[in-house]
Amino acid sequence: MSYKKSSNLCQRILRKIQAKSISEDEFGKAKSFRFFSISRPHMRGFHTSWFTFFVAFTSWFSIQPLIPTIAEELSLSKVEIARSGIASISVTIFARVIIGPMCDKFGPRRMMSAIMILGSLPIALSGLIRNGTGLLIIRLFIGIIGASFIPCQFWTSAMFNQKIVGTANAIVAGWGNLGGGFTFILMPALFELVKICGADEFLAWKIALVIPAALCLGVGILIIWTSDDCPQGHWSKRKLPEVNLKVSVISSTRYNDDKKDAMRDKNEGDRKSEQIGIGVEKNQVANEVAERSGSSMFCVAGSYWMYFTVFVLSVHYGLSFGVEIAVDTVMNLYFLYRFKKENCTSASETHVPPFNLTNITTMSSPFHVTNDCSILSQNTASLIASLFGLMNFFARALGGVFSDLLYRNLAISGRLLAHMICLTCEGIMLIVFSQMTTIPSAIALMIVFSIFVQMGCGSTYSLVPYVNPRRVGVISGLIGAGGNAGAIIWNTIWADMVNDDQSRWFWVLGICVLVGSFFTLLIPIQNQRIWTLRRQNEHKIESKSGNVEEISTKL
Repeated sequence: MSYKKSSNLCQRILRKIQAKSISEDEFGKAKSFRFFSISRPHMRGFHTSWFTFFVAFTSWFSIQPLIPTIAEELSLSKVEIARSGIASISVTIFARVIIGPMCDKFGPRRMMSAIMILGSLPIALSGLIRNGTGLLIIRLFIGIIGASFIPCQFWTSAMFNQKIVGTANAIVAGWGNLGGGFTFILMPALFELVKICGADEFLAWKIALVIPAALCLGVGILIIWTSDDCPQGHWSKRKLPEVNLKVSVISSTRYNDDKKDAMRDKNEGDRKSEQIGIGVEKNQVANEVAERSGSSMFCVAGSYWMYFTVFVLSVHYGLSFGVEIAVDTVMNLYFLYRFKKENCTSASETHVPPFNLTNITTMSSPFHVTNDCSILSQNTASLIASLFGLMNFFARALGGVFSDLLYRNLAISGRLLAHMICLTCEGIMLIVFSQMTTIPSAIALMIVFSIFVQMGCGSTYSLVPYVNPRRVGVISGLIGAGGNAGAIIWNTIWADMVNDDQSRWFWVLGICVLVGSFFTLLIPIQNQRIWTLRRQNEHKIESKSGNVEEISTKL
């Protein structure tokens, strides 16, 4: 009886949650959240977005926790491992650039499904790896799944109003990126479980990788029938903001000429009906002009400053998300390489020829990684590295909330200020982390700098919907690709430093992030920069003093 009562109570609570309506704006976008609701379209799209990205991120880095075992079986060197990490990121750049415009055309639901299904195939085939070149090629194709970030952000941008879109984007991206930490818990657990069932360690890692592949495939098929592209349902039914008539003349002159000819033939009675339906017609014109404008994403503004803004935000995303991805691919290895037993020399500690394009797949080292001098084991290092990704549970959302908070008080300038603060703190914490010489202090500083890295990601994408509201998909793709481009640069530097002092790599990252944060002062968004805060304060002071003078004269 008690079970039935508790079950009925849960059902009543869920019904009340589902019954609560969400206020919408003129485009059907939600102006508030109902986190415990899965009702369509807004909250269903919200939860589908972050969960699919979570599965994608878990699968994307599913090989990384098992790298020490794979390296031992295939006799891989540190540099070969580092190059496979570069490969897992590089293809994502091109995939994200392509997926952005495709989201604009087909909607986020179908594109997310396609990415998940395609990405599951190379993960399932990972057990066929026989050498370093095979590992590099497999991780190259697995990197396709990293493009899932674009439809993830696009989905919430289509579902939520601009006042809360920063928070929405940050939450779904943060909870999705949580998979980067979760995979360092899941994969070692699956690895040990398969070993308990009787497989040796070299067979166990191959079987363990089938699980994330199956998850990707199942989720990719499921979301086709269980979610919506936008508040209106199918992507073709979406509402778009009105466009300026000047733009419509430039981008579709023939179209407007045809409309003028048709208007001349209308009689007086038709004019009245036209006035009644003018709102609907404007929306139709906006939709058609948007389709005719195609991929010319900067046709509305026509300003070089917009190109510059997108470029700087791409660099900044490379300094935040790029750092996150690069750290995800090396953090467990960093703890294995950095903290060693005293007076212990490993055969793997030998010089390897420097990285260059001519030997990226052909060079191998007879001295493979053994980690026999490391204080930590493969599973312990993975568990520690998981803490970095697990900060995504709240940290990326915190960046979006921080940005939204300053936006309410300081408009777009507030978002820019929040973004600069996050990047500056990230750079400082990276430099401090590089100086840590004990495992406890390194873990503590890793958690702190991880929080600011994720906040920087959230603050970056809280700016994206304002750069060009009609081309969010294209801009999201370009900036997202910037994140992966940054990760490739950082991983290439890691490959060059991995046989020397690995901590110096984090010092270099910190300096680059600090320098890059100052470019926030230069970018304009909706004709506002950070220094316009001073003018706003002066206007507020003038208005307050004017009100005081009026009150005094009345008295």
